[in-house]
Amino acid sequence: MVQYLADIFYGVSTALKGMGITIKHIWRKPVTQQYPDERWVMPERFKGFVFNDTNRCNACNQCVKACPVDCIYLETEGKGKERFMTRYAIDYNKCIWCGFCCEPCPDDALSMSHDYDHSLYFRDSLVYEFVPADKPVPCNREKRIEMGYWVAPKKEKPAKPAGDTPAGDKPAGDKPAAEKPAAEKPAADEAAADKPMVDEAATAEPAVTAEPPAEPASETPADDKPAVETPAVETPAAETPAAEPEGKDDNDEGKNP
Repeated sequence: MVQYLADIFYGVSTALKGMGITIKHIWRKPVTQQYPDERWVMPERFKGFVFNDTNRCNACNQCVKACPVDCIYLETEGKGKERFMTRYAIDYNKCIWCGFCCEPCPDDALSMSHDYDHSLYFRDSLVYEFVPADKPVPCNREKRIEMGYWVAPKKEKPAKPAGDTPAGDKPAGDKPAAEKPAAEKPAADEAAADKPMVDEAATAEPAVTAEPPAEPASETPADDKPAVETPAVETPAAETPAAEPEGKDDNDEGKNP
């Protein structure tokens, strides 16, 4: 019984809350827009249907390569000055409104419009053709100028003012003045080259005669001579007394006859 009464109270209270919100709007100014005669103003960066200004398009094919779903169809005929764009179509059944096709466009021909509602009965009607069949668009720059199409102006490199050149980028006329000391270097190098020849000869002799021989002359002979003198001491062959008696015997023998 308690649960039954709680459910009744909950239903009545929620109905009163809803009616209270409705009653508050009775005295307020209505904000309903009569669509489609009235539409919301979209923000500046709103991404709607892609629009191609064929007056600026030169069929560079960059948008076709950038599209991730292959919804852009571009066809051309001819070569060189006689190259014309015969078809540029976008299938909005596939389009995902990513905007990748607008970024690489060099002439800003593609843009994301503020159009967001295309109510149609057939899907084939969402394939929009931008180039009329009887009026192909020229692709060559000179041909576009002749026929009155828009052409991007050529960018000219700004000339650098003479007074604003940085220290590292000196003009060509100042280089010989900077390279003058290089011509004077040989005279200084010759004088410098002659001096070391005399000094080296003077310094090389004491370095060879005084330093290296002085050390072994004072230290090593005292310790190493005994090793050399040992064979001189151990040579008793020169003092062989046995040879003298033999000589004496020969003399004696000579005397006896």
